[in-house]
Amino acid sequence: MGKVPVRLKEVAYTISPYHQHVMTGLWKDIPYKLSKKFHENWVSAFTLVVPIVGTYMYAENYRENEKLHHRY
Repeated sequence: MGKVPVRLKEVAYTISPYHQHVMTGLWKDIPYKLSKKFHENWVSAFTLVVPIVGTYMYAENYRENEKLHHRY
């Protein structure tokens, strides 16, 4: 059995260097995408933010109390 040559049709996709709308799909509906991600992962975001904010508030309060300790 011999091999029969098959003609291949080739399609080349290129982007013009002057094309202005290459990445529009990434920025389309960005507020909706961000809110959806937040609503899906709010527990993780909450457990990450609360200890950081709490530590910062504690440190600021401690520093303020140390500053006021020698005042009176």
